[in-house]
Amino acid sequence: MTEDESKKCPECGGKLVKEENELRCEDCGLVLEEDYIDWGPEWRAFSSEERDEKARAGPPSTVKRHDKGLSTEIGFRDRYGKELDPEKRNLFSRLRKWHSQSKRSTGKEKSLSEGLQEIGRMSGQISLPNSVQKVASVIYKRASKENLIRGRSIEAIAAAALYIATRFFEIPRTLDEFVEVSRINRIEVARAERHLVENLGIPLKPVDPELFIPKLKSKIGFDADVEKESMRIIEKARKRQIISGKSPISISAASIYIAGKNLDRKITQDQISDASDISKVTIRNRYKELVDKLGIKL
Repeated sequence: MTEDESKKCPECGGKLVKEENELRCEDCGLVLEEDYIDWGPEWRAFSSEERDEKARAGPPSTVKRHDKGLSTEIGFRDRYGKELDPEKRNLFSRLRKWHSQSKRSTGKEKSLSEGLQEIGRMSGQISLPNSVQKVASVIYKRASKENLIRGRSIEAIAAAALYIATRFFEIPRTLDEFVEVSRINRIEVARAERHLVENLGIPLKPVDPELFIPKLKSKIGFDADVEKESMRIIEKARKRQIISGKSPISISAASIYIAGKNLDRKITQDQISDASDISKVTIRNRYKELVDKLGIKL
């Protein structure tokens, strides 16, 4: 049963509503569950201010924080929501500082906290979905638990965890994008990625060049015909085992260039290079290789 089907009445297909302690159909009145537990609050709010005033609990637990977000937080206001006077403000500022330090009492906890913060920062900078950040956080926590971070850069491990998570979800991102936001050199991030994959036993399949085609097509401004032709070229190259051991983004860039030429679109290697962040030399080499081995006439 799909999620949409579970929200409909099994008898008439009507809308299901929660009312007091029952889950029933709004159309035919069929009761699906009695003593239904409503996990929501018992109060109602009609504005964000009213919601903040009535809320008595914090956000749910999350793997994106080193303490799962369950530790106590010292706020900036009193229990009535009023600002603290200067004397109490200084006191609570010191308490907040000590409390923050106590939550990260060991070097391992501090490293874990900083690593998860880095994952959150980098995720925001390159607009990655929440699911990717969660998986990357789990990978980082496993690495910390098994002492794989010692002697390595926190930023490099965080960037590598994020890169692995994007590959898990088949999101088209290159290692260079993570290198740029992590402020760590490429060699160190690449080593960290191999280190995590090998020691955590993470099964990663090779990146498909097709994943980068829609992104490159949009950046250059091509239409769907170029995308289809590029996919066709990559499929032919795969069958002839031409793409093995080659950078997926370079294969994608070369196939887009060939497809554009085939369909008489105005395209230069400079445009492809800017869109893919691949050097013109690499694009030219992949382009010549595909044209020669596939027997493409331009």
